[in-house]
Amino acid sequence: MLTRYMGMTARSQSYLFTFGLALTLLGMVLTDMWLPMVAGAIILTGLTVEAWIRVAHIIPLHNEVRSMKKQLNKLQSEVHRIDFDE
Repeated sequence: MLTRYMGMTARSQSYLFTFGLALTLLGMVLTDMWLPMVAGAIILTGLTVEAWIRVAHIIPLHNEVRSMKKQLNKLQSEVHRIDFDE
């Protein structure tokens, strides 16, 4: 699901899904047609949880891996430089 919604930021998606879930739950409480809304609530719950997990854990993890790759490349270039100097 990480590449499905590229037009919005992950934080905006999480707010949108949370708002949609709140509206769905409110519609279930206020109307007599709550049974058809159960499927939408289940889907929006999954999307909301996935979006908040992405914002809280996956995106920071990708940033950390990216910075570690930069550090590794820098260290490898220093090792190659030292090897060639000797």
